[in-house]
Amino acid sequence: MINDRVSNWIFSLLYAYVFIYLIPWVEFYGEELEDIYAYTARLVYLHRGGFEGNPTGINWVLSEPIWKQIMLFISQYSSDYYRGALYFISAVTVFLYISFLLKRVPWYMGMIFLVNPMMVDLFLAQMRSALAFGIVLIAYDYFLRENHSKILLSILLVIALMIHASMPLFYLFFFLLYYYNSRVEDYKYYFIALVFGIFIALFMKYGLTVILTLIGDRHAGYDEYIGGSSLAYSISWMIIAFIIGTFGDFTDKRQRILVAYAIMIMSYFFFSSVLGVFAVRYVALIMPLIIVSISYLPKHIKEGTYFFLFLYNMYAFTYWLQLSIF
Repeated sequence: MINDRVSNWIFSLLYAYVFIYLIPWVEFYGEELEDIYAYTARLVYLHRGGFEGNPTGINWVLSEPIWKQIMLFISQYSSDYYRGALYFISAVTVFLYISFLLKRVPWYMGMIFLVNPMMVDLFLAQMRSALAFGIVLIAYDYFLRENHSKILLSILLVIALMIHASMPLFYLFFFLLYYYNSRVEDYKYYFIALVFGIFIALFMKYGLTVILTLIGDRHAGYDEYIGGSSLAYSISWMIIAFIIGTFGDFTDKRQRILVAYAIMIMSYFFFSSVLGVFAVRYVALIMPLIIVSISYLPKHIKEGTYFFLFLYNMYAFTYWLQLSIF
């Protein structure tokens, strides 16, 4: 763990630089990640005077106005700078994730488990949601301070919301888990987290599109075009959820919230796979919480779980690289 702020930031900056700029992910994958093309096309459109409308009310909030302003700012410059600017955003996101981890786990654990295909895709393709959740991690660290300002905390959460509109769902379930944290014992608490995961999967399958359609949001029906992950791919995360929920060893209630949150998202991923809903990106988003949750296990179980996750990552990389070859 690196708790000294300066040392933490220096190490995190170096890691972010190596991860984004020195490792040739595009060459490994065989082509640019798809979302980079989409963001670049949007920047070209804006640079040529394209207009994206002026939503009002709740639609303005859901239109992710801060991200829109970031895109507008980048679009003022030549297209030669677009990819560089997008990669810079990715580097900032990696910095936020690794900095959060280095305060809680040994540095090599953070390095190993942030290098896997789903994290590469998150940082280099889904940078909007990754940046938003990176700010949520900052907000969580600030929330743990005894003398934190509720105003500043609210500002951080609103900024994240205005970068990615999915953040309120993350907030809602955090506060629900926070509410139950001091009211129920461990196994009942984790069962509640599991039920929340099932509920989210059902909501994302049957309820979200209806709500987004009613308010006229552009994301309505988006997940219908993306297939869910296989059960063989998602069951590993359910196994990890079971392990940390059964054998977790905590020193305070705040640690228990992180474990319950990780269990909720991992179970959501598994049951989403059952329902055919694409949800692997949410596991990638909360990967720091999963890594930290594993660190609370007794030593021999913790080492075994980390090794299991390491083998899973190696298999995922092998599959990822085979796809890039063919």
